[in-house]
Amino acid sequence: MSGEVLERSVGAIHADGASLARAAAAAGGVHLALLADRSVDEWHHAVEAAGPSSPSRSYLVGVDETVRGDAVATSPASGGRPIGGGVVVDTVEAPLPDPVEYLHTALTDLDDDLDAGGTVVVDDIGALVPEGADVNATVSELVDVAASTGVQFHTTAAAHDRGVDADDRSDAVLSALSRRLPAAAGDAERAITERLIAHLRRSDPTNFGYLRQHWREARRGLTAVEMSYPQSKQIHASIPDPETTPRTLGAALQGLVTLGALDVWGDTVAANRYDLTRYDPARVDAIGSSLDALDDG
Repeated sequence: MSGEVLERSVGAIHADGASLARAAAAAGGVHLALLADRSVDEWHHAVEAAGPSSPSRSYLVGVDETVRGDAVATSPASGGRPIGGGVVVDTVEAPLPDPVEYLHTALTDLDDDLDAGGTVVVDDIGALVPEGADVNATVSELVDVAASTGVQFHTTAAAHDRGVDADDRSDAVLSALSRRLPAAAGDAERAITERLIAHLRRSDPTNFGYLRQHWREARRGLTAVEMSYPQSKQIHASIPDPETTPRTLGAALQGLVTLGALDVWGDTVAANRYDLTRYDPARVDAIGSSLDALDDG
């Protein structure tokens, strides 16, 4: 990622659980894992096997939709069960009623142990966000809470089969998160791109079609425009001999927002202004390669 998003980001999005476990082991320090896709035992063994280093203390929290908890879940430091070896386990309801408040409380309780840094790992971030929540705000606040305490925030782009509505929400959460965190080394960029392209194609076929047809022209406009927060018509005006109109270019740009390569600036009632401080040209190239490789047959 580039610009402001890189400066504010800590951690990464990973292709799979193995990469996620390696990141937690390598970072050391205090490790807080919110686990909806695997058991705390499975995750503990995965991190230990990913060595050679490992966290100094681990708080492993199962996020379980069969659990009915309090309106405000207690932090694992105060309500969890120590099992030895510097490991504490706990369980909370999925989705958390207020995931940002929970993470803030959990990390605040661990404040004295965070001098050496550490990690927050969420194996399925979509399972944390309740239906009807403001996805963009929730994701930004989760990352900011981790950053404010000096720990890294890591998650995975792997898909989770939780039903159509839950999967759509999980894809929307990944879309928002991909505008705040970089892709980890390896296959993460491809995994993020392929999952979000499938999400865009299913949820917004019109913008998908315009992006597929005009992604190169969108990239030319984003490269050429000399403004940090332009509207689509201003980006369009910077393109010599464009094939698009401002409207069709705007649809393609919105597709890039969904795919995490671009962001919008603020909340406006007028036309979107695009935040080029969060523009990621490398992701646009990855998106273009994936779009060109699609087989409709």
